[in-house]
Amino acid sequence: MRKNRNGVLIATVVLCTLMIGGCQTGSSGDGGNDDDVLRVAWWGGQERHTMTLEMIQLFEKKHPDITVEPEYTAWDNYWERLTTQAAGSNLPDVVQMDNSKLNEYISRSLIKDLSPFIDDGIIDLSNVDDAYQDINTVDNAVYGISLGSNALGVVYNQELFDEHGIELEDGYTYEDLKEKMRELGAAVGDGFYGYDLSSEFELFTVFARQSGESVFNEAGDGLGYTDETLIAFFQFVTEMLEEDLSPPHEITMEYIEGGESTIAGGLTGMGLIASNQIIGQQALTEEELSLSPLPALDGGVEGNWIRPSMSFSVTEHTNQEENAAVFIDFVTNDPEANEILQGERGVPISSEIRTHLEGKVSEEVEKTFGYLEFMAENSAPADPLPPPGESEVRGAFLRIIESVKYGQTSPEDATTQFRSEAESIIN
Repeated sequence: MRKNRNGVLIATVVLCTLMIGGCQTGSSGDGGNDDDVLRVAWWGGQERHTMTLEMIQLFEKKHPDITVEPEYTAWDNYWERLTTQAAGSNLPDVVQMDNSKLNEYISRSLIKDLSPFIDDGIIDLSNVDDAYQDINTVDNAVYGISLGSNALGVVYNQELFDEHGIELEDGYTYEDLKEKMRELGAAVGDGFYGYDLSSEFELFTVFARQSGESVFNEAGDGLGYTDETLIAFFQFVTEMLEEDLSPPHEITMEYIEGGESTIAGGLTGMGLIASNQIIGQQALTEEELSLSPLPALDGGVEGNWIRPSMSFSVTEHTNQEENAAVFIDFVTNDPEANEILQGERGVPISSEIRTHLEGKVSEEVEKTFGYLEFMAENSAPADPLPPPGESEVRGAFLRIIESVKYGQTSPEDATTQFRSEAESIIN
């Protein structure tokens, strides 16, 4: 059963309109002056905004000499805003950072190395395994502190699968996935498609790694996969659509553009997500959702990996670097702060915080904790950070795969076109 759309959208899906500038947390600012105002920026939906603002109020209560000025918005507006602020040398002191953007900000010398604050103990990572921070460390410099970890996974409608006796066995392959979707589709009936085929770039990233390759090469100056691998991936997508195992692209886009989920809406039964996104997906439906590993590639290798869902970085435009480090340490290690944040940004990186939160988070958050424990034993090392231009490469991929889905371009021609465009962007 799908939950009331309006209420859910307000709570979890509709992203907050731009609220940058003048967004105060209710702090009086007593005890602070201009030199103590810490600007903190993040992207997200309303649920994240509400939690983060409450956490900031707690921070200001525990650190009355520091006033936080929040700047928050949706994903797209966020990066446009930062670009404008960077051009004016006016970036916030602390910015929420995505892995795909990190190398770009490093290459433009816009963010600071945080290792001096870690060495001084201002940012305490003594309860953090190196695996949670590896991707934020480049040449021994630490450019971000993870706000939580996640991994790619498959969210599926547990009740629907149980009702029809469908089970994803350990180590299931892409061919097994298609067979299960045939069984599920036959059981549910007309108007139902098994697998949501959005998040195609993320799925190809795993597919390439399962083939022993990578989207980008290790040096970040070229592509790291063979054409045969991308052709095979495009053929898998084409077969899913031709057999009606996935919805036609135009129907999927209607859901995406409407801020809806094909799984919560009952159109599909499963699809790829970042593990922490099960929280938002579960909020959209009263039917129980669960997480499963991604399908394996027959004859391939492990392709999934644990990664920061997002990080906090300190910008080079700050004059508040020590206060920024104190704030990041608070988010990382304060038990009360993490009770408020509820692991919404991913599984906390501190083992003490994870232990503290046991029994204090929702059932779906507990599922993300369990999934990350599984992934810790069933994952491969992360690839190096993607090169600057990753966003443009991703955009080209999504545009080209759309033409494949519509049957306008063959897998072979699409592979040639993508390689040409991606190499032009990177070089």
